[in-house]
Amino acid sequence: MKQERPNLGIFRTLRVALILWAFCCVPCAFSSDAAKSKYESSAGNYAALMDYDMASAAKPNSKFFKEAKSAADSGDPYAQYIVGVCYYMGAGVERDCQQAAMNFSKSAFSGNKYGQLGLGFCMMEGCGLEENPKAAAGYFEKSGLASAKNALGVCYYKGAGTEFNPKLAVELFKDAASKGCNRAKASLGRAYIEGLGVEKNLKKAEELLVEAANAGNAIAQNNLAVFYMEGMSGHSDEFTAIEWYKKSADAGYPPAQLAIGLAYIQGTGVPRADSIKGAQWILKAAEAGNIEAMNNIGVCYFNGIGIEKNYALAMHWYEKSALGGYAIAQNNLGDCLINGVGGTVNSEEAVRWYRRAAFQGNVDAQSNLGYCFLAGIGTGKSAADAIKWLKRAAEAGDVAAQSNLGTCYVNGEGTKVDYAEGVKWLKLAADKDDPQALGNLGACYYNGLGVDKNTLKGIELMRKAAKLGNDDARKALLRIRRQ
Repeated sequence: MKQERPNLGIFRTLRVALILWAFCCVPCAFSSDAAKSKYESSAGNYAALMDYDMASAAKPNSKFFKEAKSAADSGDPYAQYIVGVCYYMGAGVERDCQQAAMNFSKSAFSGNKYGQLGLGFCMMEGCGLEENPKAAAGYFEKSGLASAKNALGVCYYKGAGTEFNPKLAVELFKDAASKGCNRAKASLGRAYIEGLGVEKNLKKAEELLVEAANAGNAIAQNNLAVFYMEGMSGHSDEFTAIEWYKKSADAGYPPAQLAIGLAYIQGTGVPRADSIKGAQWILKAAEAGNIEAMNNIGVCYFNGIGIEKNYALAMHWYEKSALGGYAIAQNNLGDCLINGVGGTVNSEEAVRWYRRAAFQGNVDAQSNLGYCFLAGIGTGKSAADAIKWLKRAAEAGDVAAQSNLGTCYVNGEGTKVDYAEGVKWLKLAADKDDPQALGNLGACYYNGLGVDKNTLKGIELMRKAAKLGNDDARKALLRIRRQ
């Protein structure tokens, strides 16, 4: 019986996640503990920009950036913070995590509370520095600014770099929110939605999100859109959700840009589907550094959705997303490499990406990695490893893995022959009209392997498999006719 080769990934990642968390909280009040600087007052506006508080956010231009950079190079910690924000956000200059981290570091090491907060962001996200949640939490605590308390609360809420302590997180959120930090109101809203550290209260969550959203906070606007889209208010309201997504996207918040892009492609909450407009929004989010958007724009380029088909650009964006740790993109990149998209097959590199995604729990990658071990593609054959990965994917519902695992049990590959177990997995895949499983299950019925012999049912299953393109089933039927 023949094993099933993995198919190239398709547009399977267009979904909108509940974005109620991002380590992008910034100071809501300016610290005066450092030496005075002409950039001290401007720092607060750039903090608002970083926090997506667009009502008071700075609107940088190249002239201001050049002046601030000159002051930063001369050692002004506030100017260093401002320059760091510009590089971090890609505001007035191309986004550059290394430059952002360097400028934040200089500011932080001089004792500037803004710089400490900015450095915490970089360490939390691995932006220009090695990811280090524990050190990030330390800088958030050292900063002491309102948004630093919110960011520290995020750490406690998720147990990132600190103990898992949602009650303490809520206290920090409330403290920051009481000082006017809109981002903290969004964080507190999530706690009320999930009932962590505080009693679940969707009405209170909505009030907090509405308050922050109406104040112009793009993160709260995005989260309020999710709230309405998911029907947390009691019923789903796609059109109201899209209005808030649009406001957030117009303010430059990448997750909202991705969400509105997906909405246009899928025709959700918009007057009509518009794949061109959808791809444009997704590209904006990708260019702003959103790794999920990078993968999705790669999918658009690969399939020609709203944009001209371009395999080179598809792989470019898959790789950027994959390098950012996005498992779906890692699997998609592996698919491209193993199938020679772009003209060159690189099975070894494909297996490396499949492995990274598989260890993150990506089911498609687990299935693909199992097949590679089974067939010796890009790695040495290892039936035991194949069974391990195929079983994980099969138990998670992957049809190809169920088909391949069932075939392994029937053929005794990587395990002892177990017809009954093989038929169990083949049935699961065949029920979903998998051509390979239908053909192999038909052979089991025809020969009485793991089931009572039933030649008529076996032929029926093989015919169905042949109609769905299984050439082995077609050949088997020809042999049966000649008997």
